[in-house]
Amino acid sequence: MKNIITILIITLFFCSCDTFKSVDEYFSEAEQMRSERKPKEALRLLNKIIKKFSKHNKAPEAQYLIAEIYYRDLQDFSKSIVEYDKFSEKHPNNDKVPFSLFMQGYIYSNELKEYDSAKVLYKKFINLYPNHEMVKDVEFEIKYMGFELNQIPELKHLTE
Repeated sequence: MKNIITILIITLFFCSCDTFKSVDEYFSEAEQMRSERKPKEALRLLNKIIKKFSKHNKAPEAQYLIAEIYYRDLQDFSKSIVEYDKFSEKHPNNDKVPFSLFMQGYIYSNELKEYDSAKVLYKKFINLYPNHEMVKDVEFEIKYMGFELNQIPELKHLTE
């Protein structure tokens, strides 16, 4: 009887915790939580990936998604900037680093209206990635920083 109880306790322990989940299972579950509009649960799972699987190739993707969730889902703009920056620092060779830098500038400019901080990041983008496909977008952002849509000739049609 004692052995059966011990086995049951051990079984319950391993079934109740997610000790045996793979990084892909965590990531899939995080995406599911996000699609169900449960961003905080998604963040919890993505942070587990970063902690448990920091060397896995999904870790950068998880870190980037954390920044995206803070920006797009939770609209916590300051925290999203921190998370985009963390992504760039931890994964400097990742293909998404330029986008991360752009997003930081974009948030400073368009969400927080902190134009000086945005300009610093946009200029850094141009210096680091002069041939990147988004340079024209960055130059556009700098040119029309602080303008309303109806004040930008190229976008005026959107407000009519």
